[in-house]
Parts: sequence; structure tokens; C-alpha cells
Amino acid sequence: MKRTITLIALVAALLIPSMATAQRMPAKSSMKLSQFKAPAAAPVRAEEDPIMETPEGTLYDNMYASSFAYGLGWGDIYIQDVDGGIGKVVEGTDGNLYIYNPISQGYIWFSILPWIKAEPTDKGTYVVKLPQLYILDAGDPYYAYCMHYDEDEGMPVVEEEGEIEFTWEDGVLTQLGDKFIGLCDATADWFYMADQHIVYAPQNDVPITLSDSEYYIQSYTMTYLSDPTDLTKTKDRIVDVAIDGNDIYIGYLNDNTPNYIKGTLANGKATFPTRQYLGVDPYYNGHIYVLTGEAYVDAETYSSPVFNYNLNDEIVFSVDEDARHIVAEWPAAMITNVGPNTLSILNDYVGPGLEAFDEVPAVPATPLISAEDMTVNTTSGWVALRFTIPTTDVEGYKLNENKLYYNIILDDEVYTFDPETYIGLSTAMTDIPYNFQDNVNFDIYINNGRHTVYLYTTDFEFVGIQSIYTAGGEVNRSEIATVKNPSYSGIEETGIGAQAIATRYYDAFGRELPAAPATGLYLQRTTYSNGTTSTIKVVK
Repeated sequence: MKRTITLIALVAALLIPSMATAQRMPAKSSMKLSQFKAPAAAPVRAEEDPIMETPEGTLYDNMYASSFAYGLGWGDIYIQDVDGGIGKVVEGTDGNLYIYNPISQGYIWFSILPWIKAEPTDKGTYVVKLPQLYILDAGDPYYAYCMHYDEDEGMPVVEEEGEIEFTWEDGVLTQLGDKFIGLCDATADWFYMADQHIVYAPQNDVPITLSDSEYYIQSYTMTYLSDPTDLTKTKDRIVDVAIDGNDIYIGYLNDNTPNYIKGTLANGKATFPTRQYLGVDPYYNGHIYVLTGEAYVDAETYSSPVFNYNLNDEIVFSVDEDARHIVAEWPAAMITNVGPNTLSILNDYVGPGLEAFDEVPAVPATPLISAEDMTVNTTSGWVALRFTIPTTDVEGYKLNENKLYYNIILDDEVYTFDPETYIGLSTAMTDIPYNFQDNVNFDIYINNGRHTVYLYTTDFEFVGIQSIYTAGGEVNRSEIATVKNPSYSGIEETGIGAQAIATRYYDAFGRELPAAPATGLYLQRTTYSNGTTSTIKVVK
């Protein structure tokens, strides 16, 4: 569990409230590191490039990473026993060893993660000589530095130069000693992210995958408690259930790892053991497990009540005769978690009850988008769309989100998201799954139920959004919600013979800001006296 450190100077500088309880994994930030510290008077610029591509050599992929880490949150610093991170090692063709993302908290800030180099020694070990350029953020260099814990300071302090030693034996990378690898700016100013006691080991757990050709997989609505201050409030999600003799499986407990946990049916009960592996979640850069426990309302640890848990060995559901209702009563809980040993919660399902969802063909409701939901930058050649995909049909009945898709249509042609343009995709896509997010470049993402999609063209008159539902053996499409591209009304000529009469500012999620931020990324929309508007993306 994360333990928060109080640093008055840092909190005063950030003035950002904490967004998550300490045992829950923070979401990736779309903010820049430069927003958290004033730039140096004469910053040092990197002449080399960070190692972002996988080095040539033998790759040891999908390793299980653990460490002890300092992390930078929203308004505080915390320390954490990292469990279940994603590690990689390359035995380079040049004789060096390359280590992937050793500063574990870096995944909170960066989409594409870096490597650092370790050089061989005559003792058969490897040393990371620091500082090394770690990553570029908005063009600014950030470095991995050697650090040691200072008793007087009560935290790690930066060393001008240093080495961190590792052993590499039988596919296991192990750090020697107590030094930290920390993230600093070009002036060696620490960004409160650092790791020590790093270990990368092979991941031997294998997730359970099921196919429709081998199992009868049925959708269920899982309802669970959502508010520790009011145990009558619930949320729900669609999961998959398969029953094969005395074996029962539940899948889609985590959006990014739609694999299954396995239980046993006997005497009207379904028993699922704890610590079952779901696979890799690329968004959180972690190995995801399902833990079980008993929930309680914790009103003491944090500023407001939360669900907390006493972990146990299994969760037991009551199952009716035809298995249409599968219920685990309060305080039973299932938790999707990064790693199996330390609470780093992604989703928690308290008092989960599953009811069979009878899928029938249905026409999905029309997507929702308006002219205000489109931002066009003709100078840079991109369009940002924000829209809502209803999860109901035209009559208001709930749909299975796992079988709901959408198309973006430019004029009369369905838009293709190709991996050359969209670096977060591995293959070209036209039908976008409802829950899909680009976890690398954030060109496609969901925030509070609203979808945001970036298009890298402005050469169209109308954009349309259409939902597609594939349940019940049919493919049904919604009506197309259409918005006109405002650039066709002369945005490219706004500065000719017209005066700016109003300027408004928006963040990356489309929320209006009271003024232009001093640092960071924002959108500036200008209205001119001839009625036209222009929007530009600003990065400071």
C-alpha cells in the first residue's frame, strides 16, 4: 500500500489535490513534467538521444518487475513497494545489457517508455553509469541519476555521478546495493521518482483465454456496490461467463485484460481462488491479477471514506439452478490489481451479483456530437472530436458494451486508423471497439464516458459517427450523427480583413479554462469580427 510523504515545499509548489486514494493506481497523466517545476535559467540541452527503440540483441520480454519506489502523484509524493511491473532486458549485440523502464513510476507520465544501458564488468556483473539521458518531454531532456538515501533530508539525494550494479543470472536481473535510480531534469533537480532494490524475473503465470468455438460464452450483467458512504448505490458492467461441467469462468473483469478467472461449481456454490492472473495491462504497465477479500468501510485512513480490504483465499458465489443468477453477498469482494502481493487497485467489485444478459439483435442509439465538440487546426492538419456513444438501443434497453463498436465517417467514406499515423495501433482499424483506448499516443481515449478521437486530416466537409452492434448473430447500425467541418467556412482566411473579438482557452479534454495556462498544452480558440473562428494547439 502506498504511504504518502508530506513535503510542504512541494505541495505549495504544485497546489494540486490528490485525485486517487493511496492504494489505487493513478491514471496516466497528460500533463508535462515542466508544469511541475520552473525552468532553469540556463538549462542544459541533451546532445544525444534517449534509447526509445528496443536495442539489437536477445530480448527477454514480459518480465515481472519489483522494486521499492518513490513516486510523484497529484499534489503529494508517495513511497511504494512496486509489485507486478513490466520488465524487459536485452542482451545487446554490443555486449551491453539494456534495461527497460527501471524508474517504475515513469509510466504515470510517459506513453513510450525508455531503456538504459548497463556495461559489463570484469566481475561478471553489469553497471549502469549515471547520469544517462532517460527521455525527452516536450523537447526537454530528463535524466536518470544515481541517488542515495540521506538521513538528514529524509529522502534520496542526487549524486553528481554514480554507478548502480546488477547481476544477470538465469534470466533474473537483480540490483546490488541500496542506491536509487532517480528521474531528474537537465539541472539535476529531482522529480521525486526513484527506484531501488530492482528485480526483473521471468513471468511464469499464464492467463486463461477462452474461444467461442470451444466454450459457450454468455454475457452477464455484474452489479456491485459503488459508494462506501451509501451501500444501496451500485454500478454495473458486462462480463462474460462460461460453464463447462464443474468449471466456471468469468472474463472481462478489466477492460485492458479481457481474460478469465476459473472457479469450481459444487452444491449450488461457485468458488474462485485468489491471485489469478489476467495478463498485461499496457495502460498501467503492469501484470494484472484478481484478488479476493472482505470489504469494509475505511473512514480513518483518508480524507473521505473508501472501501478497503482484508484479503483472503477465495470468493464464494451462490448459484441458482439454471445459473442465471450468481451472487456473492457483502462483504465479499473481487479486486483487479497490479501484482498479486501489494494492493494497487484498478477495479474493485464489492458484493458482486451476476445476472444473465439475454443478447438479442438491436439497433444502437445514435451517437451524440455537436459543432462545439469539434476542434479543427488547419495549420497543423488535425481535428479533435469529442462525442458520446450511448450504450442503449433506440428503445432505451441496455446493450453489451463488449459488442458495441463505432465508425468515423468523413463525407461518405469510413475513416481508417492506420498504424503508420496512429503509433499506438498495431494493425489498421475501421470498427473501433467501444472501450478501446490508444495507450501510447492517446489519439483515441475515453474520459468520464466521453470519447475523444484525433483525426490527422482536415480535408472533409462533414464528419459522421455511427454505432455498430454485433449481438444476436446480426450486425445493426445506428443512424449517423453528422457535424460540418467549420474549416470549410473560411478558417484558413480568418486573419484577412477581420479582427479578433474573443479568445477562449480549453484543456486537452475540451474543458474551458479561465485564462491561458503559463505552462503546458492547451487549445486557443479565437473568434473574429467576420464570424469565423480559428483554433490552435499551444505548448508552453
